[in-house]
Formats: sequence, C-alpha cells, structure tokens
Amino acid sequence: MYAGIGKRFFAFLIDALVFAVLYWALWQMMKSYATVSLVLLVIIWLYYALLESSPLQASVGKILMGIKVVDRHGRRLSFWQATERIVSKLVTNVTFYFGFFVAAWDKKKRTLHDRISHSAVILKSAEFDPDAIEEEEDEEASLTWITLVSVALAIVFVLLLLWCVALPQYQHTERYVQLTRVLAETDEAARAQLAAASRPGVDPREWQVLPGECLKIGPQKLSCRGFDLVLEPGGIKANARTGAMDILYTLYYPFGGGPLTCTPRTPQGQEICSTLKK
Repeated sequence: MYAGIGKRFFAFLIDALVFAVLYWALWQMMKSYATVSLVLLVIIWLYYALLESSPLQASVGKILMGIKVVDRHGRRLSFWQATERIVSKLVTNVTFYFGFFVAAWDKKKRTLHDRISHSAVILKSAEFDPDAIEEEEDEEASLTWITLVSVALAIVFVLLLLWCVALPQYQHTERYVQLTRVLAETDEAARAQLAAASRPGVDPREWQVLPGECLKIGPQKLSCRGFDLVLEPGGIKANARTGAMDILYTLYYPFGGGPLTCTPRTPQGQEICSTLKK
C-alpha cells in the first residue's frame, strides 16, 4: 500500500531532471543566478502544489512511478496542504536528507515531511485504509524525537562542513589577500625608503618611513598587519606570518630592480610561492 524508498527516490530523480532542464532554459534567457534561482523556486512550489493537489495527486516523477500523495484520511490534498508539505520538506533538506531516510524505519514508509504535514505517499492502485495512518496522538512523541535528532544531525553536518571545507577555503583566500597586501605595501615601502634615504644626513640603513599599518620595532624592522618588513642593504625582506606567528614565506624585494624572490617556509607557503612564480 505505502510507496517504498526506491520508488520515491526514482520519482525524485525524475522531478530533479525536469527542474534541471527548466534551470538550463531559464539560464539561457536570464543569465542571472539570483533571478533564475528565484524564478525556479516559485516554479518548484507551483509544480508540486498544483500537481499534488490536482486529481492526479502526484508530480511527474510520482506519476511515472505509479504513486500518489494523500492526506491522513486518504483524500486528495488541498492546494494549501500541498504547500505545507513543500515547506515541511525544508526540514528534510536541512538535515542532509536524513528526514527522507526516516522512511526506512517507518512501517508506513513516511518521511519526516510526511509526518509533519500529516500526509502519506501510497501506491496509485492501493486501497487506502484511513485508520492505518491515524495514530497522531501516539506518534507525537516519536515525531518530536525524530525532529530533534534531525536538527542535531543538521548542526553536526554544518559544523563538519565548515571545518572541512569552508574554513580551509577561507584560510586559502585569506593567504592570497595577504600576499596582495604584502606585495603592495612592500613596493610602497621600497619607493618611500629610497626617496627618504637619498636626502642628506639620513641613515639609509634605518627605516625612514612607516607604510600602511606598520609599527617600527627596530632600526631595520617594521611590524605590519600579518607580516614584517626587514630593511637590508640591498632591498627589503617581507616575512608573511600566520595567526600563530609562524612564517609562511619570505619575499625579497631588491632595490636595484632585480627579480622578486619568494622563499617558502611551510607547505602553504610553497603553494603561494609557486603561484607567484607563474
């Protein structure tokens, strides 16, 4: 009577293919990610709400798989009930589809959004027994428990995603932003130092300028945001630091117009120096 995970999964894939084609067509017309996403979101809502509340009681994928959606009494959903079902799918989605696989442990094959919206997916040819799904009072505690577990899993997955993907990507981007700043401020410091040191009575072995957000911590050394500048007889040495004060790489900027050199101090520094050489 109840549709299993296999049929529902293939129905989902068919619907996803429909949306992929629509996305491609919309992109060809609009060429705007934000606009296309907004329009597609509205289309998805109307697609499910209109079809699942129609006499068909099913999306294209469900029709092809021979299944349909009913309410807790086995009747056709109204437009707003179908809309409620779509909104409740957000809970399933934010739990990385854990809410979908809840159906594997449910004797009536209901997903989390089925439970929330008081609906079920059954075989199109099945004889529906209204009493078989009406156990709302007994299932409130079960639904609450499943929802809490789903939300907890979503939080864990998001934290893992941030730790494994977002954080390294942020650090990677931050290092290249730092490189741009180091290059710009080293060039500025070199030009200003050469101009200042050419004046009479000025010791060219000491810093005469303070570029950007740098502080003078010695005659030949400046501490800047994320890096140090060290004045040497033939040029400037820039030591790029991490948050732990470890040196990632060292840039050497010669006064005589020679090539800029990059010496890595860590594997991350090696990556940056390789990019700089290219």
